[in-house]
Amino acid sequence: MSTPAAKPGRNLMIEYLDVCNAASEAHRHSVVYKPIIAAYDSFFVNRQVGIDIYGSDPDEIETTVTIRLVNGMFEVVPVAHPSFHLKLGRRYMEDVVAHRAEYIRHPEKLDWDWLKSRIGMKPHHGPAHGANM
Repeated sequence: MSTPAAKPGRNLMIEYLDVCNAASEAHRHSVVYKPIIAAYDSFFVNRQVGIDIYGSDPDEIETTVTIRLVNGMFEVVPVAHPSFHLKLGRRYMEDVVAHRAEYIRHPEKLDWDWLKSRIGMKPHHGPAHGANM
């Protein structure tokens, strides 16, 4: 049995960000998530972030996709000038995309620790499983 071909990194990032954006929007006014969303809104304003996507080895980057925050939503940037880089694991992103409704309903399952540690907040999950800096 053959395995399906992996999605190109840019396409996977677009789908992953779509889930993150939908989860953020659905819970934007929640008492729990409102401060986190406000923090990343202020941190990412006017900054581009290079997301290095890796497979099984965080030291072997498959591709880099640059994102930014526009009107509270993450989007892919066509011309990249990242302020800094973060790493995200391909398998983690594929799981989020494959279980979209679950992650939107329960955004606490999303690994926001990559973002929290970058803005000075204490990570919730401990060592990052999907994201790595």
